[in-house]
Amino acid sequence: MRAEKKQVSSYVAYNYNARSIVGVWINGEGGILNVSAYGGGGKEVCCVVLPSYWRPGLKAAVRWEEDGDWLTDDHGQIVYRDGRRVYVARPPKERTVDIPPYVGGEGPEMGRFQIYFLPNDEVAVLVSTSYPGSPGNPHPYPKDPRTN
Repeated sequence: MRAEKKQVSSYVAYNYNARSIVGVWINGEGGILNVSAYGGGGKEVCCVVLPSYWRPGLKAAVRWEEDGDWLTDDHGQIVYRDGRRVYVARPPKERTVDIPPYVGGEGPEMGRFQIYFLPNDEVAVLVSTSYPGSPGNPHPYPKDPRTN
């Protein structure tokens, strides 16, 4: 049996939620990738290793950490210790999701690994040469509903 040919791809994320994301890991790899609330794209991070050619059953374990909060007292005032605000991190979240067929190319023409952080802690991924809102990409670019 021949070994499956692999390809290295950068990854980028899009956030459809009101809380920023401060860390992203794909299949246990990665780390820092800040994704603003209702934003994303623009900044790609290296790397995720994928089969060069899509096949049924491909999955990705996506782990992320949302921006935390400042600790407040019973009156809603921010708590300070040693002259500094106290930051409370949020626990990481994780989903394992199917990787749909690659869009726009395979092998050397394979696109970026794109992660979509959707409402209610849902996650979708796509390997594509197109961006959100463009032909061939089923996802619109994130919009802040408070500004519509």
